[in-house]
Amino acid sequence: MKTGLSLKPILGGGFLSWERQTIMTLQIRPAYPSDAPAMACLINDIIALGGTTAYRQAFDAEGIVNTFIAPNLGISCVVAVQGQDLVGFQTLEWCDPDWPGEDHLPNDWSIIASFVSLNVHRGGIGKAMFSRTLAIAKEAGVTAIDATIRKENTLGQAYYGGIGFEDYRSSNETVSKCVRLDNPA
Repeated sequence: MKTGLSLKPILGGGFLSWERQTIMTLQIRPAYPSDAPAMACLINDIIALGGTTAYRQAFDAEGIVNTFIAPNLGISCVVAVQGQDLVGFQTLEWCDPDWPGEDHLPNDWSIIASFVSLNVHRGGIGKAMFSRTLAIAKEAGVTAIDATIRKENTLGQAYYGGIGFEDYRSSNETVSKCVRLDNPA
């Protein structure tokens, strides 16, 4: 934890002064099973809000481990920790080569999902997690990352667009964006 002067001016007694603020350091690290209860609380708050995730049912710790931390096709799951608080997580997994439904993706593509605490949106947490996830994806040999986002989730669409994802498909309920890693930048 750092203490610094913020750039937020406060008028007091006719003089301009600066407010002293505590600045928490953001740590991005791999997710562990011990993180599952905090991850469940975070995503369950998002599910309860509605409209921003395809998940409809609340998670318990075991469900978090099986779905995000250690899924069968998992590549990585990172968490963002600020102070003592888990404030976000991002998961990356290979596309299912046996997907029986529509919209089958190539086997060398991956699927990303990002979740940030409702209390800290727009603070750079998603970008920080993606920086780590992108490095892991490249190391794993991923050629493209898919993010499928609900149409009403305009913040999610803006987030993925802001980190380089481009629209490539849409349905009545979702927009799919991808970033290609197999093209030189």
